Amino acid sequence: MMRLLACFAVGALGAHALPALPVEYSAVILLKLPYIPLEMPLRVSISTGAQQIQYYDGLVVETTDAIGTYKFGYNNSERVCMFSPPTSGPTENLGVTVRGFTPQSFLPDLKMYTQEKDELVGGIMCQKFSLNAPHGTTHTMDDHFTFYWDPVLMKPVRWRQHARSLPFGSHTDEYSMDFLHFQAGTPAASDLALPKLCQEQPTEAHTSSGLLNFLKTAREYEAYLKGHGKSYGLEEHEVRKSTFAKNKLLVEELNQKHAGRTTFKANRFMDLTKEEIMSFRGGKNKGSSKNRRTKEHQKYVRSHKTVGAMALPTDFDWRTEMPGSQSPVKDQAYCGSCWAYGGMEPIESILAIHSKNKLVVLPEQFMVDCTWTNNTGASGTNSGCDGGDSDIGVLEIVRKYGGVIPSAQAYGTYLGVNGYCKDINTMEVGAKVTGWVDVAKRNDDQLMHALVTQGPISVGIQVPDDMLYYDTGVLTSAECKHNEAEIDHAVVVSGYGTQPGHGTNPAQDYWLIRNSWSTYWGDRGYIKIARGDLDCCVSCEAGYPEIAPAASSSVIV
Repeated sequence: MMRLLACFAVGALGAHALPALPVEYSAVILLKLPYIPLEMPLRVSISTGAQQIQYYDGLVVETTDAIGTYKFGYNNSERVCMFSPPTSGPTENLGVTVRGFTPQSFLPDLKMYTQEKDELVGGIMCQKFSLNAPHGTTHTMDDHFTFYWDPVLMKPVRWRQHARSLPFGSHTDEYSMDFLHFQAGTPAASDLALPKLCQEQPTEAHTSSGLLNFLKTAREYEAYLKGHGKSYGLEEHEVRKSTFAKNKLLVEELNQKHAGRTTFKANRFMDLTKEEIMSFRGGKNKGSSKNRRTKEHQKYVRSHKTVGAMALPTDFDWRTEMPGSQSPVKDQAYCGSCWAYGGMEPIESILAIHSKNKLVVLPEQFMVDCTWTNNTGASGTNSGCDGGDSDIGVLEIVRKYGGVIPSAQAYGTYLGVNGYCKDINTMEVGAKVTGWVDVAKRNDDQLMHALVTQGPISVGIQVPDDMLYYDTGVLTSAECKHNEAEIDHAVVVSGYGTQPGHGTNPAQDYWLIRNSWSTYWGDRGYIKIARGDLDCCVSCEAGYPEIAPAASSSVIV
């Protein structure tokens, strides 16, 4: 009672000097992404010379200093330690730079915030600070930050964000960081110590690893840097500024070039190259996956067959044809796991369509954790968050588990990092697959037939620069001339149709594609891609999982 009265007394005095947020501290934080949904417990130790972040109570441990980053985690269910030298990417300008190292900050720069009326959070009367940044005219992508500070115990309580998440940097979404424990001051040496394996046998990371290497982006370069506390070294600052300017010009040119057919918009990718974006927003192994199948896999592969003539509808969309046959658009978060979504989403939908039951929720995390094809995570293999192939993921489930897939409720929610492969023998069965069905290459009629008769279809596509900034309409890009060698992303075909002609713009046939970049990207998570020669290779390696007729589950949406 005395604590609450003291807090009310502080609030009654009005705005005070801003709290002095520490540069060095230890904290236990619960990071929540309600949209996925995902709850990620973090244990962070931040000093001016080093930092350590533990995800899921040590499932993944990242230790960073001026020498580089050690990532201690799972690789094909075995503990490994991967080392990455210092990145040349941006750093948070919220800490103190020591010998080229800038610690990540899990606290805001309150000088940019406005203090508002005190507010009660979990029974604690807190000082409230807010920061709002408009983006565009629809205001759906506006940034909103709210930070709550306990003035009695002098510690943070909550940092809520509808934004391109800080401190990790990602797409616009809802984020909430609840501080379960906080201790200001230099962390103990033991809290920053490397795990034993990292001291003895670190291996060089083959890709950029860890959430802290993900780059933040913005609509307006200088405003974004100032508003988000983001900075680069002098040389890279100019490079990023140049990249931002080029992408901004590209968006303007695309809107002029495709006026009346397609619209594009500036987004979170503006100061990144396509290669950087796809390093953490893609995950499909480059090129066609068929050459990566083994003889064991081939035993479970067949070709799609049509039975008799069938008049196909001119327009088709599973969202309206059978509402509820597809789960809401998902988000692969900070993990190169598009291939797992390209494998699991068709299973969910085909099972719902053919069983006439409600949608069974299946775990993409199971495919990420359990369908590795070697222990090193080398290029061209199924390697968790470092990439894979949808068809090989399904075929590995058939080979290793007899096709049995646990329900998401039994296996657990999506984590956004590599986990360890759990024993599924006693778990509730969500679905059972018996193999993989290939659709004839470059055959639109066969693909449409498979889509209408079976359900949403897994495809690999090329991602041109244009696609990164897609908004509405049909994407018709010269960069999308079909080329199997350039396939680098896994998505799902959900429908097809024809966009009517208008003025000098002719009618355009399209594929309706569902992505795994959340509803904040594209047209609420979807994109329409032209059919024909400029289809980004949608029809190059289409396929779908073969579902056991008796597969069923009591776990439903």
